[in-house]
Amino acid sequence: MRRFALVALLSTVVLGVGGVSWLFTHQDSPLFKPMKQYRLLSELTFVTPVEVDRIVSQSLGQSFWDVKLDVIQAELTRLDWVRAAQVKRHWPDQLSVSIEEQQPVARWGDSALMNQAGDVFYPNALNGFEDLVLLEGALSDSAMILMQLEAFQAVLHEIGLTITALEQQLDGVWRIRLLDGSRIILDAKEAMHKLALFVAAYPQLSDGLRKSPQRYDLRYSNGFIVGKMFF
Repeated sequence: MRRFALVALLSTVVLGVGGVSWLFTHQDSPLFKPMKQYRLLSELTFVTPVEVDRIVSQSLGQSFWDVKLDVIQAELTRLDWVRAAQVKRHWPDQLSVSIEEQQPVARWGDSALMNQAGDVFYPNALNGFEDLVLLEGALSDSAMILMQLEAFQAVLHEIGLTITALEQQLDGVWRIRLLDGSRIILDAKEAMHKLALFVAAYPQLSDGLRKSPQRYDLRYSNGFIVGKMFF
C-alpha cells in the first residue's frame, strides 16, 4: 500500500508540474507570454544589425520561458566578428542582447586577423586592415607571437624603428620586417639580449647604412652582420 501511495503521489506531482508548464508555455493557455521584442545594447562596428536580427528574431513569438538563451548566444558567437555574446530575458516579453566584437590588432597570415588576446579569427574580408602588423607562425603559438611582437617593438622603438611584419619559423628563427624596408634575423636563443645589443650598436653605424634598407643578422654571440637584403 505504501509503495502504491508513493507512486500515486509522484504521479500527481509530475502531472502538476506538467500542468504548470503547459499553462506558461502553450499558446492556448491564458497565461502564455510570447517573446515580442529584443533590444540590442551594444554599439556595433563590424557586426551588422541585419545579422543579429536574423538570429534573434527566430525566437520571437516563443514562450518567454521556452526561449533558449544558450542557443541564441551560440549562434551569435558564430558570426565572424563576434568574440562573445550575452542574451537575457526581461519580463514580460523582451530579450536584451549584448555583443563584444573582435578588436583586431594584427593580421595573421593571408586570411585572418588577431585580437588583443592573441586569438586568431577569420572574417569574410580583410579590407581596411592592410596597415596592421603582419604576424606568421604556428597557430598554436599565436598569443606568444603577439607578446613577442610587443617586446621586440618596445626595444626597437628606442632607435626609431617600427615593425611591420614578424614571422617565427619552424626552427624558432625570428624574421622581422621594418617600416624602412630593412630586415632583422634573430634566433630563439637569447633573442631579447641580442636585440638589445643591436639597439645599443645601431647609432654607431654609418649614415649610409642606416638610411638604406639593410639585412641585420643577429644570430651571433659576439655581434651581428650587416648586409644587403636577399630574402
